[in-house]
Amino acid sequence: MQALKKVCERGFGTIAQWSFRHRWLALLLVLGVVAALISQLPSLTMDTRNESFFKADDQVLIDYNTFRDQYGKDEFIILAIRHPDIFGFDFLQTLQKLHQELEKKVPYLDEVTSLVNIRNTRGEGDEIIVEDFLQHWPVNQQDLEKVRQRAEENTLYDNFVLSEDKTMTALIIKPLACNPETGILQQTEGSCRPMSNKQNREMMAAMEKVIDEFRSESFPIALSGMPVVVDYLNLTIEKDLSLIIPAMYIMIIIFLGLMFRRISGILYPLILFFLSLLSAMALMAILDIPMTNITIILPSFMLVVSISDAVHILALFYAEYQRCGDREAAIVSAMKRSGLAILMTSVTTAGGLASFAAAEIAPVADLGIVAPIGVFLALFYTVLLLPALLAIFPVKLKTTHPRRQDILDAIFKQLAAFTYNYKWAVIGFFALLTVIAASGAAQLQFSHLALRWFPQDSQIRTDTELIDKTMHGTVSLDIVIDTGKADGLYDPEFISSLETAVEKYGSYQYEDLFVGKILDLTTILKETNRALHENKEAFYSVPKDRKLIAQELFLFQLSGSDDLDELVDQQFRQTRLAMHLPYRDSIKFKKLVEFVEADLVKRFPDCSITVTGVNALFIEMLNNVMVTMVRSYTLAIVLISVLMVFMLGRLRMGLLSMIPNLFPLVVVLGLMGWFDIPLDFGTILIGSISIGIIVDDTIHFLHHFSTYYEQFHDCQTATWRTLQTAGRAMVVTSVVLMGGFLCNMFSGLTLNRYSGFLIAATVFIALITDLLLTPAILSAVYGKKPVSVSHVEVAS
Repeated sequence: MQALKKVCERGFGTIAQWSFRHRWLALLLVLGVVAALISQLPSLTMDTRNESFFKADDQVLIDYNTFRDQYGKDEFIILAIRHPDIFGFDFLQTLQKLHQELEKKVPYLDEVTSLVNIRNTRGEGDEIIVEDFLQHWPVNQQDLEKVRQRAEENTLYDNFVLSEDKTMTALIIKPLACNPETGILQQTEGSCRPMSNKQNREMMAAMEKVIDEFRSESFPIALSGMPVVVDYLNLTIEKDLSLIIPAMYIMIIIFLGLMFRRISGILYPLILFFLSLLSAMALMAILDIPMTNITIILPSFMLVVSISDAVHILALFYAEYQRCGDREAAIVSAMKRSGLAILMTSVTTAGGLASFAAAEIAPVADLGIVAPIGVFLALFYTVLLLPALLAIFPVKLKTTHPRRQDILDAIFKQLAAFTYNYKWAVIGFFALLTVIAASGAAQLQFSHLALRWFPQDSQIRTDTELIDKTMHGTVSLDIVIDTGKADGLYDPEFISSLETAVEKYGSYQYEDLFVGKILDLTTILKETNRALHENKEAFYSVPKDRKLIAQELFLFQLSGSDDLDELVDQQFRQTRLAMHLPYRDSIKFKKLVEFVEADLVKRFPDCSITVTGVNALFIEMLNNVMVTMVRSYTLAIVLISVLMVFMLGRLRMGLLSMIPNLFPLVVVLGLMGWFDIPLDFGTILIGSISIGIIVDDTIHFLHHFSTYYEQFHDCQTATWRTLQTAGRAMVVTSVVLMGGFLCNMFSGLTLNRYSGFLIAATVFIALITDLLLTPAILSAVYGKKPVSVSHVEVAS
């Protein structure tokens, strides 16, 4: 292994020398690769749709697509207006104008439902009439009172277009299920292509324009629904990127400038980061992988990798250049001493990230493909471009500051002595911290509530909470019951059981989750039955005869209303329950789904039950998050452990390295538990970034420690020498990364602020761990061996 190590070191020295002497060729080679890649960037897309979290062959997604093909889009947009006199002339006229303007000016709408056109089922003799609620516009106060009375008596309207206290009314807007530009795909696929994020933005922009024309103090409009949340999220992400990335650059420039005090020390790491990030994003475009809420974290990966590699090489280069005054000799020496460590960090980081390729969540699996390739591209750019840039542009020798150098050396020397002499106290202290952190990690909860990512005073959050409180629902959950036979819905026992189930689910309550509204087949049957019996309320019930059920459904179809098409298939084989729910944590929705599924399976043993819709996707995503975290992190840790043993060439040192590698991860999870930060679709990848940062520092420390230990056979001396070389670069890298990630605190999303804080904390903890715990463990295990006189002389 030592022979292989020497070969690798010579190899990196040779590459550096070639790149330095053939600087223009090396520069053209790198720029050629970059140009070929970034030419594909225009085809990079962004996709924050819920479907983007699933692989194409995922059964849950297949079920959802099948449902959408049959019944249309389950997501809806809700515009709610609170007013003291909803049934006044002025208000109804304004509501009608708003309804008409939305239908006329907003693209990609399937239908708009409000008091203006919600169905009103009544009978005239033997005829069933299904018409718009305001089909006959009121002309006097007496007509208005009749309108009010009809609205208050119709239970269909409660928590749908009217609040229970009749102080708020809503317009329910259903977007198109299929992209009108693509329509239906090949029949073998049996699914339509959903609307794109761009089309959703166009729809929302047009809708907001219409709303702004009508919104006033006397006509306040609250806006919510899943498409609205997605649009707000996209806009906030775009805004954050335009703010955070420049701030990150500024912060990195400041800290690199303070640490290196050289223009080259600022520009070269930034150039490498910029090229690596563009290349990684171009890879996504080439592989047809969209930017999602999860893959948006890719810049953070590339920042960690590219900045760390460049800083470690430059730190050694500047020190050697000050000593010998020869740029070529200095970069060759720096590459020899750090090249293998950089290769090791790249392999272990890429290996850890590659474990995510097997994840159940599609964007996480995509990261498992793109990020490892991006890591090696960053390595390729670093070892070729950095020597070339140092050769092309002059580097001035600086006036040394012996006092500053002596102070830093003295600190490192005292630190080495402290960790050696008080190793067991250090180990005990970190063990205590581990216990405390573990107790916090035990409180960590899986969760997903995207609304919680927005500030409490944000418009989307206040509007959603208002509508949920008053109208009892801004999101949906759908259940499809398939009888397995044509005309199976005509069975009186089935209809009776369905009615009982709807009544039961309507009273469901779990903590702050409840069912606000259920749209189902029995409501249509009750309305039709009442209409056929002279509109008498006593006949608002489901028929008990199969032929009568079939006849009434047939008559309703003949009325011209298409409402039945949203609840049953053409063969009357299956029916849909559409639940409107308040926006709550997906964990709570999971409880509801388990309750409903268990009840329906027991109630309809011969039927197929499918829970679907956007919230069903979220529930499955939550399950996937848990599976992904456990499996991927376990694979990453095992893989990194094996690679550490192999690359360090020492079984004991490789295994021991996992202790300081795991400690910061436990602390980060503990911080999440103590600060009540949930583990959701956004924070799940914090651990993977943390692993990359932690492993990088540990590898650089152990690589140099191993070299000096072989030379001096003394832990304290090896630690001091390691801190003099790798320690400086570790401090620089950590400060730069902390400053960069803390820029996320400027984000408009709590998700990004949490990520920035936690990753910055990880960087700091990892640095402290490698400065204190790692040398303490090495001192405890390796101890001190006899040192020859020559070694002492060299050390002094």
